Amino acid sequence: MANLQEPVEIEGHLIDSGILKYAFDKIVEHGGQFEVLDFRIGRNNQETSKVRLMVKAFDQDQLERILAALEDFGAVVDWDDCQFVAVHQDRILPDDFYSTTNFDTFVKVNGEWFPVTNQRMDSVIVWDDGCASTKKISEVRTGDRVAVGRTGIRVKPQERSREYSVFDFMSNDLTAEINKGLLIAEIAKEIAHVKETGRKVALVPGPALIHSGADRYLREILQMGFIDIVLTGNAFAVHDIEKALLNTSLGVNQSTGKPEEGGHRNHLWAINEINKAGGIPKAIQMGVLQSGLMYECVRQGVHYVLAGSIRDDGPLVDVITDCVQAQKKYMAALEDVAVVLMLASTLHSIAVGNLLKGSVKTVCVDINEATPMKLSNRGSKQAIGIVTDVSYFLSILAAELKRHRQPVVAQPASVSEPS
Repeated sequence: MANLQEPVEIEGHLIDSGILKYAFDKIVEHGGQFEVLDFRIGRNNQETSKVRLMVKAFDQDQLERILAALEDFGAVVDWDDCQFVAVHQDRILPDDFYSTTNFDTFVKVNGEWFPVTNQRMDSVIVWDDGCASTKKISEVRTGDRVAVGRTGIRVKPQERSREYSVFDFMSNDLTAEINKGLLIAEIAKEIAHVKETGRKVALVPGPALIHSGADRYLREILQMGFIDIVLTGNAFAVHDIEKALLNTSLGVNQSTGKPEEGGHRNHLWAINEINKAGGIPKAIQMGVLQSGLMYECVRQGVHYVLAGSIRDDGPLVDVITDCVQAQKKYMAALEDVAVVLMLASTLHSIAVGNLLKGSVKTVCVDINEATPMKLSNRGSKQAIGIVTDVSYFLSILAAELKRHRQPVVAQPASVSEPS
């Protein structure tokens, strides 16, 4: 018989968002028991519901595991204030630090609930001068007051919109066998809506997009002004530039589909030409680079960040080789983003997913279902996973976006280095 128990409270759209079912499942999954003490059901689809549960377990470790699992569903275990402990050494956390999710989070201080700003997963909560915010371990400094334990911390899980949205009904699913055309049309509609309301769309592309010939559709989307941010790495930019300068990608002729003699050096030649010019924007100013996706990004005023990796050739001088600095640039670029398209990229998709709030609508497209699965397994539960060829996806998306009102694109006054 379970001899330890703890009361918890969960509030939100518990029934239509499935939160209560998932909470019950988690308790049973961890071998615990529950008793419903009180349940108030919302009277309409706008009003929230509230439930008080008594969670029961056989030992303290089991109880702790259950309570930790329930946090993701917005369970409040204790109404006391959040506890903070001062850091004594840069980048070294207190032993009982609280690790954040990508859901909106609140901390209780002096009896009042405060929202945590710049919410992101795998971070800590820092209290400073009446404000709670998240920091990555690399950002924590001596004297920072870091939240510890679970007391006084409340998570608001992502709930379905009160209006129909494809992202609410397909999130965290792999769509290999449905009518993808209809799904892509809904995604295009959401992108157009986001742009109309003044918010931003980010793109996370991989180099396979260039190899497959899908770049011609992405070029149309860039020219229509539907992309504001591009977050990618050295390989995507290099192969795009190689194609623009030599009509090859990884040495394969893009007109014939056949490898060119000595083509393995083409990407190195492309890197060298751009670096001689002093970077992508300067190469465009000098007339060295006159086409391609990176060319369109600069021409359309799209902000891009190129993050380096250990496998990079070159790299291009535009690439940020310090991974901590690249992460900071990614985080800054994502601040006002409402939709993210992750296309044929595993490493950068997962990296960006770890920086997103749960409310950011996310689409991950890859021919291999392992990529969207990895994204979901690493905490990006809001992501739609579409298993298909990226060229097909972009061809339909470009055609659908043409049907929507084209946003006005502000042309940059002059070409300059990306910030």
